[in-house]
Amino acid sequence: MGSIGERKHPLKKPAGHKPPVPRWTLKLPHDVPHIYTLYVGVQTRDANSEHVVGLEQTIQQRMSDSPNKPAAIDTFRVTDGFDVRDSKVWVAYWTSADKFTSTIKSLNLPELWQGLGSNKKSVGVWSEHFTTSVDHLETNYSRLDHKPGLAQLPDIEQPSHELTAYWGAGRDRIPASSHDLFKTPSQTPAPQHQPKGIGEHITGTNYDNMCHIRSGQWWETCPDEERLAYEGNLQKTLMTGMNYL
Repeated sequence: MGSIGERKHPLKKPAGHKPPVPRWTLKLPHDVPHIYTLYVGVQTRDANSEHVVGLEQTIQQRMSDSPNKPAAIDTFRVTDGFDVRDSKVWVAYWTSADKFTSTIKSLNLPELWQGLGSNKKSVGVWSEHFTTSVDHLETNYSRLDHKPGLAQLPDIEQPSHELTAYWGAGRDRIPASSHDLFKTPSQTPAPQHQPKGIGEHITGTNYDNMCHIRSGQWWETCPDEERLAYEGNLQKTLMTGMNYL
């Protein structure tokens, strides 16, 4: 991360700005030019059924018990929000393109779903994967004793930074913002038919400069005062923005 060197487009950072709280970013090894990301999810109307448990176990095994396993992986269970309650989600990261593509092939999610037989009527399996060049990647961490996501990658550093707590800070943290405005393509393809959503195998491709955001909170060591400030002030604004996105 970091918008350094000669810039074509100026930083949005106000003159003399100092963040009110410390923040850290991620510095990857010089021999890592790209990050490869895979999201996998299992949605179901019956989370406790045997076939769903078996499907989740198979995905977990194929993701983690392999020479091509990700360099970092997080798993989640949806309790509330924008997905089906009790859905399980895996988020995995690689620095090797070969291991990334090999894992996607070995997962073979369409085959797993078809293997559910009549049970597939109540189960949905989805995945999203993308490649990010390091100069299009930005990170922002509020502490160093918790290592989510990319912070689990080997041989990384987490230097402090001041590109935070002002409008446009997220863009400033993307190194390529020094010379790229990340314009949306003038034409983006539309689906050829309206998906029904049940019983279909649907594929799609994102257009260039699609922004992917992973943002979260870690509550384990959060003081009550900070939690109440979040729930009383920031959360409503944050969720308004997430609903817009």
